[in-house]
Amino acid sequence: MSTRLAHIDIARGIGILLVVAGHNWIILASKGELYRVVYSFHIPLFFVLSGIFFNYEKTFGQTLKEKFRAILIPYLFTAVIVELVSPLADFQIESFGKSLFWVLYSTGPHMRWVGMWFLPHLFLVSLFCWGYVNLLKLNKLKWYFQAMALAIPLTIGWLAIRSFWAMQFSWNGQSLKLNGLPFSADILLISCFYFMLGSLAQGWIKERQFQPIPFAISIIVFLFLHFTTDLTTDLNLRKYDNLIAATILAVTGSFIVIAVSKFLAGFVTMEKVLGYFGRNSLVILVFHSFFQDNLFVLLSEYTKRYFYIGLATFTTAIIGSIAVIEIIKRVKFLQRIYGNPNSN
Repeated sequence: MSTRLAHIDIARGIGILLVVAGHNWIILASKGELYRVVYSFHIPLFFVLSGIFFNYEKTFGQTLKEKFRAILIPYLFTAVIVELVSPLADFQIESFGKSLFWVLYSTGPHMRWVGMWFLPHLFLVSLFCWGYVNLLKLNKLKWYFQAMALAIPLTIGWLAIRSFWAMQFSWNGQSLKLNGLPFSADILLISCFYFMLGSLAQGWIKERQFQPIPFAISIIVFLFLHFTTDLTTDLNLRKYDNLIAATILAVTGSFIVIAVSKFLAGFVTMEKVLGYFGRNSLVILVFHSFFQDNLFVLLSEYTKRYFYIGLATFTTAIIGSIAVIEIIKRVKFLQRIYGNPNSN
């Protein structure tokens, strides 16, 4: 019998569709209402969802091994293959060496497929949160001490969010510009807030029943802040406009998606479609940029109707990702690399 929670899969499905949409020209170029909605919570949502099933009782060695296998191996395998294949027509070992350095450095602005920055960072977040929660015995603290334990790293992370951006170095007589620390460690304290929030709120999140009152409160607060402020969050670019308001937007936005997912879980078609995307969110995260970005460049050569290009590239990114998912399901080696979509 499956132990999966349908509404969690649906929430992941909604989240990954928002990620793909967030990387689409229609939203990125307009900087309008859709952009402000998506970029107020879509990445924090994934950290919240990632924290729900995290097991703090496992040893550090077990956690390191499992997360390396589930998160870093798919990232490293894909990133190295991409760097090998992309310059195939004019391959140079020196150029590949530099590309490999950026793969290991693992921050979005230096990646060929930018969306993959989330994976090495999630690996780091998982290890840090294991240590932080076990050190403080966070699960056994009173709720107000738990709130303080989450608020302190969030505040420090927000204050330092641009401290490691656009760093200039000289290496072998050449200027080197670094955006962020390896594995995006400079935003670790912010990401951990949402990850641990998911862990602490897992009782409510795992509850299958749709709860209209928390949903209504979240909607009211989110819409109020959305229409009275112009705040967005883009952790990859180290943008976190306001400590309190942006955090409330991210938390309420995430809880709205989770509440909606509980409601949609009652509809078989929604569960099948969105649940499919949710169970395969890692593959979609990894591969959607290839289809969306390359098709955008290609179509832009023939037409400047960018809205229609955006629709075409979004659709192609989803269809292309589905094709990759189905290929992986049929190739045992790729299954070992990208994991089992039926495990939480």
